Amino acid sequence: PPITNDNTMSLRSDEFGDFFSTNSEYSEFVNSGRWSKDKYVVRLHRLCEVITSLNADVYVFEEIENESVLYDISNQLAGHSWDSSKNWNYGCFVKESNSSIGCAVLSKYELGSVKSHGMDIRTQKDSQPSVRSILEVTVLAGGKELVMFVNHWKSKLGGEEESEIWRDWQEFILSNCVYDVGDVNVVNEDSSLRGLICVGDFNRSAEDFVTFFESKTCVNKNTILRGFNEVLVWNPWFCGDGSFVSETGSYFYNDSWERIDNFLSSGNCKLTAFSPKTNGNWVNGKGTPNGYKIFTGEGYSDHLPIMCTIVM
Repeated sequence: PPITNDNTMSLRSDEFGDFFSTNSEYSEFVNSGRWSKDKYVVRLHRLCEVITSLNADVYVFEEIENESVLYDISNQLAGHSWDSSKNWNYGCFVKESNSSIGCAVLSKYELGSVKSHGMDIRTQKDSQPSVRSILEVTVLAGGKELVMFVNHWKSKLGGEEESEIWRDWQEFILSNCVYDVGDVNVVNEDSSLRGLICVGDFNRSAEDFVTFFESKTCVNKNTILRGFNEVLVWNPWFCGDGSFVSETGSYFYNDSWERIDNFLSSGNCKLTAFSPKTNGNWVNGKGTPNGYKIFTGEGYSDHLPIMCTIVM
């Protein structure tokens, strides 16, 4: 079912859905011999290979066409059997009506309330392009709540400077959403505050946010989200001195690494064991992402998966 405010869905058994009849695909997938059900099934198998290899409890997907694709992923992982408690039995999906893709979450933990935060900006000289909503979902784990904001910000297509204003607006909305959750700027080991994490493809590298380091007054904070109120968050791409924890980023462009896929945490949680994952077939012989090629059907993705452990 489509996602509405304060609604969640448990995943059900379903055959390969209406993936080929939605007419919402990108142009290279429409009426093209390059794309087929067989290629879709191969990509589905490869994605599930990555999921089972990493074996995380919660996954965030940035480019899902519709909810039927999420059903297909879940059924493939479960072997069309819902008997195992180890399956990823919970999920949610949201996208704008004029968009080809949306964001999704797949979880072993039960999901609570789900909300979609859209954007309608009419004060700029240029008209607002199609942008993805921010997906807010609560993960219920061990009697605690993790509020998660899933992002896929405007790409740099059309020019980095020209498109930056729309990423700024998305940052503004995200900052306000995080602030509204509660007093997330307080770090207290004994606090009952919910954990909070912002995750996704921000199309903005970690160092391009407003950052600060070696501040004695802001423990476990190194990044500012700008909105009505500035919100302080932690980005695990950085060491305490501002250097990167890994020479490898998540996206390789113009012969250099970018760190546009991010985790930003706040509230009563800490991020540990963070890294881009490079030990799989999704990495090529050069150590960079093994991107998918629609002409040959080979490859995985032009982004590396990033992974962390959340301690609450």
